[in-house]
Amino acid sequence: MLPRKPILASALAILLLPPLCATPQTESQAPRADFSGRWRMVRDKSDFARATMPDMIIRVVDQHGTTMNVHTLQTIGKKTTSADVSYFIDGTESPNVINGHDAVSRAFWDGPALMIRTKIKLSNSDDEMVLDRWELSDDGQTLTTTSRITTSKGGAELKLVCAKEKVGG
Repeated sequence: MLPRKPILASALAILLLPPLCATPQTESQAPRADFSGRWRMVRDKSDFARATMPDMIIRVVDQHGTTMNVHTLQTIGKKTTSADVSYFIDGTESPNVINGHDAVSRAFWDGPALMIRTKIKLSNSDDEMVLDRWELSDDGQTLTTTSRITTSKGGAELKLVCAKEKVGG
């Protein structure tokens, strides 16, 4: 049986990581997804494997130029946490701090899906590798993030499905 705590600590944080934009387009490239907006977790379509399912996740994605910023609120029981993560979206490494741990991410496209590979340095000097796959539905109203998490003690696959919230009335 795989240990739950090391994976849980940063697995939930990784699901909070935002997708990245494409590098500048050439004429032969199809337009890349724009993940900007306010997204709310659809609990009954998400799967957190052995990790505790949050009661709520709200993610606000702001994509401008070569930067992608994400602000995330997550509630489990009576505890609400927030996280702010920024990425360079021109293919260069993006350093961040996730749950108090140094992390470096790099994004690349796999057809219409955006892949984000993140390496997190854990407190015990072990590394946690996370490969996220970000996909928008054809109508742009559903964001699905599948995260494959790997540590020296095992791994897990999580799925976060979010619906785009309407802005204004």
